[in-house]
Amino acid sequence: MKVLGIEIEDKERDILTRLFIENGDSIDYEDGGLLVNKEFKKKKYNIVVIDSDKFEYDELMILVKEISSIDKKIVVLVIGENSTLQMIAGVIKNGAYDYILKPLEGVEILTVSEKALKDQKIKAEKFTPRIFFGEEDEIIGTTKRMIEIFKLIGKVASSNVSVLITGESGTGKELIAKAIHEFSDRKDDKFVAVNCTAIPSTLMESEFFGYEKGAFTGAIARKIGKFELANEGTLFLDEVGDMELDIQAKLLRVLQENEFVRVGGTETISVDVRIVVATNKSLEDMITDGKFRDDLYHRLKVVEIELPPLRERKDDIPILIEHFVKVFNGELNKNIKGVSKLAMKKIMSYDWPGNIRELKNSIKSGMAVCRGDSILPEDLPGDVTGAKISKRHGDIQDWILADWIEGELSILSQNKEKNYYNSIISRVERELIRQLLESTNGKKVDTAELLGITRNTLRSKMNAYGLE
Repeated sequence: MKVLGIEIEDKERDILTRLFIENGDSIDYEDGGLLVNKEFKKKKYNIVVIDSDKFEYDELMILVKEISSIDKKIVVLVIGENSTLQMIAGVIKNGAYDYILKPLEGVEILTVSEKALKDQKIKAEKFTPRIFFGEEDEIIGTTKRMIEIFKLIGKVASSNVSVLITGESGTGKELIAKAIHEFSDRKDDKFVAVNCTAIPSTLMESEFFGYEKGAFTGAIARKIGKFELANEGTLFLDEVGDMELDIQAKLLRVLQENEFVRVGGTETISVDVRIVVATNKSLEDMITDGKFRDDLYHRLKVVEIELPPLRERKDDIPILIEHFVKVFNGELNKNIKGVSKLAMKKIMSYDWPGNIRELKNSIKSGMAVCRGDSILPEDLPGDVTGAKISKRHGDIQDWILADWIEGELSILSQNKEKNYYNSIISRVERELIRQLLESTNGKKVDTAELLGITRNTLRSKMNAYGLE
């Protein structure tokens, strides 16, 4: 192999020199910037190793792209200390074969180099860096599994293949979907997210494909569906495992034909949509149970990204906390510096069943009640510190509901109430109707349809709850 190192620091230079020379290869070094000119092309390097820590982000992306576009057989390897999604996915997307974190392990970089030369699958894609999330929703990870996910995002972003994102609730599946969109060539078009759990099965077809005026009672005007809204962009289907079999069949047909007809319409509408889906369920088990179509599963799972739960990447917890503290200091008008050692010990020993979402909420809660400049164990929720026996099972939404019911039962027992069922259910029902009326702008037809009840039943309930 003929190797070129660009802006390599002394420590890494010693490792690379020893490694490649002992392997019978030659290695040159270039400092002070590289001119990708005729002279460079004549030397016909097989491997180019770039130290990212010596470059500005945009400068590095241009250099990686320029080198990798000269010859698809040139293997570009980037080394550095920066483990952010933006850096790793960016260099991979621009044509680097791999990103290797410092400190270097000689065997690893030699193995990667030899494998890369055999694969010859280097790509050079155009890339325009941009900030794609709000500060609070940044994707953070330094563990090996997260680094591999960042690389995979860079590899698949610019293709149009469907991506299946799996992982427990709270692991950040929608953020990964947004990252795929923002690193793709579709980033200037819409990212449309649909939570399949939140849509009643009877309304899912019209939600996906839209409907024409008069298609059914209450359809007073044409409605554009999510597929049409996402045309030339990305459609993200969250909790795709909650779709009924009949809508699965219709979804499969659209993915195969790239066209559909609105409910109640006759016009065939063609779309160009990139599909990314997510689930916290085992679709394989659902296929076995006859609840999910095998053909749709394979259509959606061209590439799978499996997000690890937080308990399997606890080394990321301190930097996640540092990030959340910075974000919430502004929101809560606080000046908290971090977490005390004892509080961190409690945090690191907890298994975080609600994953990053639970960690984020726990830090925000701790900051809200914190009196000093560090979060103490007593500032953290009881579940984290072990001060409360947890009754929590399932998603974090279930936990919130369980805590609310526990509080209501305590109040009812103190007031010596006996009809617990009606007292609690009536409060839930009233709030449900109120929120749906608000979301439909007071349209009783739409609200009744979402609730699955008649308009007369809705009117009587509104009267009973004082919602008229």
